[in-house]
Amino acid sequence: MSKDHHIIIVKKKGRGHHDEHHGGAWKVAFADFAVAMMAFFMVLWLMGITTQEERIEIEQRLQTATVFDNVFEITNSPFPIDFDGNMSPFEKPMSELNSGDERFGKSMFKQASENQQSGRRDRKLNSALAGQHLSTPQLAVLAKAISQIAEELSASNNIMLEIVPQGLRILIQDDDDHYMYERGSIKITPFFEDMLFNIAPILGQIQNRIVISGHTDSTKFQSSDYNNWDLSGARALKAHQVLVDSGLPDTNVLQVAAMAERTPVNKQDTRSGKNRRIEMMVLTKDADDQLALLFGKGQIDESEGTAVKNARNFAEANRPVSRLDMLVN
Repeated sequence: MSKDHHIIIVKKKGRGHHDEHHGGAWKVAFADFAVAMMAFFMVLWLMGITTQEERIEIEQRLQTATVFDNVFEITNSPFPIDFDGNMSPFEKPMSELNSGDERFGKSMFKQASENQQSGRRDRKLNSALAGQHLSTPQLAVLAKAISQIAEELSASNNIMLEIVPQGLRILIQDDDDHYMYERGSIKITPFFEDMLFNIAPILGQIQNRIVISGHTDSTKFQSSDYNNWDLSGARALKAHQVLVDSGLPDTNVLQVAAMAERTPVNKQDTRSGKNRRIEMMVLTKDADDQLALLFGKGQIDESEGTAVKNARNFAEANRPVSRLDMLVN
């Protein structure tokens, strides 16, 4: 037998790395999956910590926003971060870029102001009532005229009218499609500017004076330098300014008041958007006189009714007497 040994040669073929077959595409897919899961759990978290009203507001905000808006701008919430009692340094620039005419379009009120035209429109009240001091029954005609304006502007859901013993109560409030002010702001959106622009000439054709009051929900500001009293008062003054610039004589306004969150419409949910509103009370003559009595003592007008005279005399007779008055008298 041959003593030669056979040499066995084993050839090993090198194998490529696992990644060489499909590259890194799986990493991109996994990243997309992780982002989707994060968004999903964030939605679940928001649904757990927010109220129904807040969810509706978020939905409305996302539906009405455009690619040019910063949907989550900090001006939508009253100071979500407390910078030692001051606004965020980024709030003003963001507000200027993403609000007002550039965001919602120009209202009829703004167009009339820029063209230096009168705010009055060709709306005439019943000739038998124009220029008169309307009584409670006659205010129903005024309410009908305002209701027609609301229908023309597709704003029937935003105006509530109610005849009360003191006069005509006009309530202007938000709904799911429109909001009068941005959250924490006093700037009126064009939809509601047009509403005031059209109502002002009608209110200017009567002698009844009005009271304008601003109302907020119960959401509190984190900063102690600004609160709902300030906000509601500033909003009422802004509404007063738009009404006067639109044709309402300033002498027709008896009072502009801040009510904060003290008189909610929705008492079950004080944070409801229905509580954020502007109210106007068109006063009867008796209600006007009674309100005037609260802010000073004057001479009795011969034209005053019996009820007003009796109320004045009763108030005078029951006026508290101080120790100084006793010493002087």
